[in-house]
Amino acid sequence: MKSSDIRQAYIDFFKKNDHTHVSSSPLVPQGDKTLLFNNAGMNQFKNVFTGLEKREYSRAVSAQKCVRAGGKHNDLENVGHTARHHTFFEMMGNFSFGDYFKKEAIHYAWDFLTNTLQIDKDKLYVTVHITDDEAAEIWHKQENVPKDRISRFDDDNFWRMGNVGPCGPSSEIFYDHGPDAAPGIDAKVGDEYDRFVEIWNLVFMQYFEDENGQSPLPNPSIDTGMGLERMAAVMQGKINNYDTDLFLPMIQKVCELSGKDYVTDLKASQELLTQTAAMRVMADHARSTAFLMADGVLPSNEGRGYVLRRIMRRAIRYGRTLSPSASFIPNLAQVVTQTMGGFYPELSRKADWIVQQCADEESRFLQTLDQGTTILETELDKLASGGTLSGETVFKLYDTYGFPADLTRLMASEAGFSIDDAGFEASMKEAKEKARASWKGAALSGDAAHLVEFAQSTTETKFTGYDRTSDQGRILQLSNGKELVNELKVGEKGFLLLDQSCFYAESGGQVGDHGLIKTADAEVNVFDCTKQDDRFLHHVEVIEGNLKATDAELLVEKSERRSIAANHSATHLLHSALHRIVGENVTQAGSLVDAEKLRFDFTHNKPLSSEEIQKLEEWVNAEISAGHNSQNLVTDMKSAIEKEGAMALFGEKYGDEVRVVKMGPHSTELCGGTHVHSTAEIRLFKIVSEAGVSSGVRRIEALTGDRAFAFVDKHAKENMQARKAAGIQESWQQFFEADASSNTAAAQTVEQVLDKQRQEIRDLQKEIKKL
Repeated sequence: MKSSDIRQAYIDFFKKNDHTHVSSSPLVPQGDKTLLFNNAGMNQFKNVFTGLEKREYSRAVSAQKCVRAGGKHNDLENVGHTARHHTFFEMMGNFSFGDYFKKEAIHYAWDFLTNTLQIDKDKLYVTVHITDDEAAEIWHKQENVPKDRISRFDDDNFWRMGNVGPCGPSSEIFYDHGPDAAPGIDAKVGDEYDRFVEIWNLVFMQYFEDENGQSPLPNPSIDTGMGLERMAAVMQGKINNYDTDLFLPMIQKVCELSGKDYVTDLKASQELLTQTAAMRVMADHARSTAFLMADGVLPSNEGRGYVLRRIMRRAIRYGRTLSPSASFIPNLAQVVTQTMGGFYPELSRKADWIVQQCADEESRFLQTLDQGTTILETELDKLASGGTLSGETVFKLYDTYGFPADLTRLMASEAGFSIDDAGFEASMKEAKEKARASWKGAALSGDAAHLVEFAQSTTETKFTGYDRTSDQGRILQLSNGKELVNELKVGEKGFLLLDQSCFYAESGGQVGDHGLIKTADAEVNVFDCTKQDDRFLHHVEVIEGNLKATDAELLVEKSERRSIAANHSATHLLHSALHRIVGENVTQAGSLVDAEKLRFDFTHNKPLSSEEIQKLEEWVNAEISAGHNSQNLVTDMKSAIEKEGAMALFGEKYGDEVRVVKMGPHSTELCGGTHVHSTAEIRLFKIVSEAGVSSGVRRIEALTGDRAFAFVDKHAKENMQARKAAGIQESWQQFFEADASSNTAAAQTVEQVLDKQRQEIRDLQKEIKKL
């Protein structure tokens, strides 16, 4: 059974049992600084399990992308050398948020395995926590699992979210690969050998744990997971995950490029087994590389980008051991996008760009790999057999030649040496602190947790601001930021929730609106507006009277809204211009739109030329001059992409219904922001900055409207003054009529005059020196 069929069968099974299919969240966690990458299926539901967030469904099923290559869960060293360690894997999960519990969860798991997948029951074993008599009884009496196939463990069968939070016993299902998987070994369920492999884990969240101990949760929940890679091995009759269709396409490409064979016979020579391990490492790392890049991570020297660079450079180095001339990583990443892009469309959308980024990183590293390897070998030659390489040398290789410490450790280990980890860590301390600071995320503080609960206390806010900047609404709840209050007094700051609002709440790169809210007894300044699960949190300060929950008049700052709308619409036009002028592989990597400017980050591996920037400005301004009307359509996601041709934007979350914004024949995007009614309202577009943000990501800053005019006007005046001072006489007619190639004074530029004067000065200085 193909892995894609297993994945779809799992999703279909639970959808049939009233579970809502939830798409995988990105590998980069949003709002959780405790995680470097999403490493479990339940990560995106963490706030739901803790009660801080509510969803419209109580049952969910997902196929979650996961990476474990840094921090607490780091499988990097074992990858390729064991049957089941991976840096990237897919976790199939089904979840109950206070809905069903142990009986149903156990039945679903057993039913899917034994009936849908038709796995032989005699091949399956079960474990439960030593205290969980209830689960053991359900397995035995409900599913007829013999008691001698139910084992009990302590720590291995108890799950905790952290030191404080939900926790509970777990139950695991093991598959018996048979005695050939551990020849000559009396293997047992739960040991480290390859015979009995855990394929399913059911977590029963039934307690809340804190410093006072454990107390029952009011709404016990279920978190289960099934590793797709392990299940593919079971269904394809393989002991090793790498021998399944999830990895073989990449391994076959390695064989093709290197001219070497993939050998799985454990009795083969050590040289051939080492060769096979290298192929498996490269297949695994290619998957991590492609998926991390598709979710916006790029190789760098800090944070998540550093982890990606470690993964890529390990793969590149392993590739070098197989062939000194073949280019592996770009080709393997292309195979990943081709084989997995059907279920994960982000891979297909960025396929060409991912391959290009891989080629660039491979090229950068190969330039220094040989030199760094020579230095490493020289240092190792100085050591006695079995010695330890100094931390200073390890750091030098990292800092100067881009060798991650684990790569140096690997190469040293292959030669029979170890490295001084403590010395390296001391040298790296400052860099690690910088890397940790770059791990962004807004984990919930106590006050933030209150605001989540505060938002959930009302129904979602109806937004009325697409076609108006003033409206009426009713204040439903007030908070001082720490707790619910009945009123806010003069000078106090807090938050309020309305049944409907014309204030835009910050999202999709667009900042929140400012303005005033007036009631019969009070007037408040709205200095920000943010969103929490479709509830608009109005950040306010009372400037007159005492504010209470009542009817209110809402007044958005009009001029500011107009400027924001113009900048946001210009961002859409710029995105289209980049596609046409720079290339289809350009994709958005972030944006910021406020009243002063627009900022647009995009994927591109080199600076834009002055000609490209000029063409971008000309194209966008031509679209502005055309006066295209802005057309808005609300439809479902599939229709928006397939029928309307809309582009989905980076980092946005889309629901069942989406809003399509179309401006002219060239710009169609999914967007919930506010926009101009006609592109003519933008008036003028001017790029003021283009620079690199990180490897493979560029940033454009631009102005529109009055600010663009002021910018252009200032520089035009300064240019006219400079031309006058340089003696360049030119009327406005000559500006349009003069032949730029002529040698007339009017056709000269200030730059040409300055260059001529600089040369004259240099000539005079030489003459003075001679005299």
